[in-house]
Parts: sequence; C-alpha cells; structure tokens
Amino acid sequence: MNAPAYLQELKDRVNAHPFLRHPFLQRMSTQQLSFEQARTFALLYYPHILRTRLYQANALGVTPDERIQAVLAAILYDEYGNGDPSRSHMEVYRKLLRALDFTEEEMANAPITPEQQGYIDTMMRLTQGTDWLAAVGVAGIAGEWPIPPYYRMLLQGMRTVPGLDDDALELFISHIELDIHHSRIVEEAIMPHVETQQGQASLWRGIELNLNARLVQLNGLQREVFAAG
Repeated sequence: MNAPAYLQELKDRVNAHPFLRHPFLQRMSTQQLSFEQARTFALLYYPHILRTRLYQANALGVTPDERIQAVLAAILYDEYGNGDPSRSHMEVYRKLLRALDFTEEEMANAPITPEQQGYIDTMMRLTQGTDWLAAVGVAGIAGEWPIPPYYRMLLQGMRTVPGLDDDALELFISHIELDIHHSRIVEEAIMPHVETQQGQASLWRGIELNLNARLVQLNGLQREVFAAG
C-alpha cells in the first residue's frame, strides 16, 4: 500500500477507535454540566495540557529527519504562543481555570488521577524511545488527528455551563482548526517514511498506543466528573 492510501486507512482506524466513543465523551456531548462538574474536569485535565508539548519536543529530539524536526518545531512555536507568553496554550487554558474560580495555588497543585499519570508515563516513554517514527506517531499524528472531533464533544458539554463564554473556552475552540493544519503539515513530512511496511508498522504502533492510553485517561475523568451518576 502506498503512503497516501496508508495514511487514509490510518485516519479510518483513528476515527473508528473506541476512544472517540468513550462514555465520558458521550455524556459530555449530550448532557448539561454543572459548574462543579466543569471545575472537576478542567482541573483534572490541566496536567495533560501542561505536558502535551513535552511529548512533541521529545519526538523532535529523537527524529533524524530534519523536515519532520522543522514541522514539530513549528507546532511547538504555535503551542508556546508564537513568541508571546501570554498566548501560550497553557496560559490560554488558564483562562478557563480562572473563569471557574480556581486560585493560582490550586492550579499549581492540580491533582493527577492514576489514569492520567499512566498516560503521562506512557507518552514520555514512547516519545523518548528508539523507534523515532513511533514517537512521531504518538506526538505528531495521534496528538493531532483526533483532536477536532474530541474537542467538539468537550465543547458541547462545557458550553452548557453557566458563566463560561467562548473566551474562557478558547483553548478547545482554537484547536479544532489549528490541529487540522498541524495534521496536514505532519502528514506531508512523514510521507516518505510510510512507503514501507516497517515504516507503516512503526507509525501505527505509536498512534495505537497513544489512543489506547487516551481511552484509559478518559476512564479516570468519567469516574471523577460523573461520580454521582
């Protein structure tokens, strides 16, 4: 299978993965959220937001292909606000936390569920491993392709919360279009490396492990956010 056909098959696999049909996302996208449920979700998701770009930086560090390095560097530049610290994605997310009445101290001590810690550990291990194309699959494909439908579902729930406007929800809103762009430039850069079965297997290994870890990550969010139901 040639590279373009393989990437299309991968997109179909990603879209069919149980991660995007997790009960947590079904509830987030179909039910009214209380202010307290939104607070619980937002704070528990914060450790994830803080670390996403570390996986991309790790993948850049193990990747020998300079074109892929440049693409990951461009994504990182976006993530850090294109040179403006007040526009870094971490700071944009903190607008949501402040809108939900969290203090700076509470943000600095955000709890990490066991499932979230498992996701963090898995991503750090994979993106620092010897299989560099799997690392790119983790950070450059699985970290971009599923985000638009994923964040649309999160937004549907968060927009039902009184007091949250689109400015507070900017992180989720902006990533829907931004990650489509990021996906495209990563696809173009990795194309020469997925003409072989070995390259295809490595890329899928990283993608699948990321999605499986996300599935577990959502188990923790479901338990904590919807504990009463």
